[in-house]
Amino acid sequence: GCVKSLVSCRIPNLDSDMAAAGTVDENGVLWKSTSVGKLLYPPKGRDTVWGVLSGAFEEHAAKECAGEREVLQKEMVDGFEKFVMGDFKFTSYAEYFSRATNLGAGLALLPELAPGDKIVIYADTQMLWMLSAVAAWRQGLVVGTIYATLGEEGALFGINQSECKTVFADGKLLKVLGGIAAQCTTLKRVIVFKQADVDGKSAEACKAAGIEVTPLSEVEARGAAMPSAPTPAAAADAAVLMYTSGTTGNPKGVILSHMAVCSLVEATKSPTGALFPFLAPGRYLAYLPLAHIMELAVEVALLAFGWCIGYGSTGTLIPTSVKMLHPNQQGDGQALRPDIFFAAPAVLDRVYTAVKAKFAAAKGIAKMIIDGGLASGEAKFEAGGAGASGCLAPYIFKKKVATLLGGKVKVIVTGSAPLGAAVQKFAQTVFGCPVRQGYGLTETCAGTCLALAGDNSVSCVGPPQECACIKLRDWEEGNYSNADKDDPAIGMRRGEVLIGGPCVADGYLINPKMPDADVEAKNRDDFVMLDGIRYFCTGDIGQFTPAGNLMIIDRKKDLVKLQQGEYVALSKVENAMKGSKFTALPMAYAKSSMSYCIGLVCPAEPPLRALGLAPSAATMAELCTNEAVTAAVTKDVQAACKAAKLSKFEIPAKIVLIDELWTPDNGMLTAVNKLKRKDIEQKHKLLIDKIYA
Repeated sequence: GCVKSLVSCRIPNLDSDMAAAGTVDENGVLWKSTSVGKLLYPPKGRDTVWGVLSGAFEEHAAKECAGEREVLQKEMVDGFEKFVMGDFKFTSYAEYFSRATNLGAGLALLPELAPGDKIVIYADTQMLWMLSAVAAWRQGLVVGTIYATLGEEGALFGINQSECKTVFADGKLLKVLGGIAAQCTTLKRVIVFKQADVDGKSAEACKAAGIEVTPLSEVEARGAAMPSAPTPAAAADAAVLMYTSGTTGNPKGVILSHMAVCSLVEATKSPTGALFPFLAPGRYLAYLPLAHIMELAVEVALLAFGWCIGYGSTGTLIPTSVKMLHPNQQGDGQALRPDIFFAAPAVLDRVYTAVKAKFAAAKGIAKMIIDGGLASGEAKFEAGGAGASGCLAPYIFKKKVATLLGGKVKVIVTGSAPLGAAVQKFAQTVFGCPVRQGYGLTETCAGTCLALAGDNSVSCVGPPQECACIKLRDWEEGNYSNADKDDPAIGMRRGEVLIGGPCVADGYLINPKMPDADVEAKNRDDFVMLDGIRYFCTGDIGQFTPAGNLMIIDRKKDLVKLQQGEYVALSKVENAMKGSKFTALPMAYAKSSMSYCIGLVCPAEPPLRALGLAPSAATMAELCTNEAVTAAVTKDVQAACKAAKLSKFEIPAKIVLIDELWTPDNGMLTAVNKLKRKDIEQKHKLLIDKIYA
């Protein structure tokens, strides 16, 4: 019989979904069509994270809640630790609740902590990360997060600015804390996830700085011996303080209230929500960073809905991942068999590249079947479906691709950066399920928009969820306006994306002892009241499609989000590039679809010639295309960026040398000598495309 059902499906609720996209009201505000003019707020009792989760713990007490894989073997290979992984071992909702209760009671016994204080969780994604957060919310503490990629400087700033007294850490990031312990002004205690991490150089450095190092098991045991009632926060109180990359060096602390987080949970579980067709409790694979808002919001929501969360990692995701000792074992996806999968577009890009290459190497009949299956998948995509047609192609796609994630995934959701149309169509074909893009920011609690289950539109992020609405603000400098809807060549409202509703953050943390005029200005300018609704001004440029979807088309500011979700402040990179003796005028450039930035450099001629790597009679154009010269300049610029303490993802991976200096006269600079980025990008498009190829 035919096995096309293996990787072929009709997307659920197609007709009702298409009727429930977005609607633009008379004031130009985009709403979910099912709630025009109305914002969804969580009811009393479900308006704090502890309220939502404690109810779920009781309702789903007997179900599997969370688990991790046992490590059967560790081995160092070329300086890197690699593993042989065992099966997942799960704890029930009742057991998880008991542990969170005990840990919370233990936190209440610590003399340095009181309700409303901020703690920081500085660790990779794992079960104890979320358990620590739940325990903190039980006691009315604010959960602070700091990206590991921000390094020592970012961690030190976040800990000191938040006046954090307690940090939860795993062994890996404890090393960073050990390096900055002596400079932490308020930190009293580090709670380490594993007993083994209490000893060692990093722990000793913390102790030498007067910081206690306590194993989590000890705090949990104390709480079990001396139980106490929860002291949860109120809905309007801060639930999360999330540090994100800043444009001037220091990260910004985004304050998210319990109301903001819970409004997203409420909108997600709404019967008209984009994910509702897929929300019957199942299994979810957690491997994205919990220090990022998308993963944190997803895990809170799925715990509230009674899902089972299995914790994995990018290094063990599939059998050939970098931390697997050998490929003859199950990856996390195969071991867990998740029902829903969230991914950064970079993950799907790698799948696309690797699988396409493998398929291209097929021969004879197999290649004919694969090519026919991919063609049928694209046709099915255009018709509103998912998967491939036929008998053999679906079987091949299931065996070679879909089973890497266990073969049960019902929907794939991407966010943090744009997903290419070709990648979306390919992934939807080989995985046999809808692949949908979402949109949001830390400042709007992640899930502002999500493309609907039955909508295969590419490059769209869907309508807003019911906890949000969207307004487009004219941006004259970029020639984007709401009046563009009346231009026959455009036909759509365009402008800066403003997001309103209860999901919007309270603002950025201000510590009077560490004043920052730029952040104070952002609190004043980026959060605005319009017609009684508080909006966040994103700096993204969007347009409303005729179907009521939001499409992101440009970026107003010079802050670019890379493929992996890191933000690169172009002006910050340019300031560092100026530290190279070869740089006369730099411009940093980055594509959201790529994982690295590049640099365009108008070089200073004398040091370029002094390299002696090209003939003395070489023209400037010849010097700028000389591979040896370019390599030398690249090395020096990268060294200057490292000296300026840029993070790895901020350092240009490649450099293009430009032989004609940018000036106001040739239209590349403004009258006050500011870069005209769009014009420079357009003039050097071929070089940029070539270096990114």
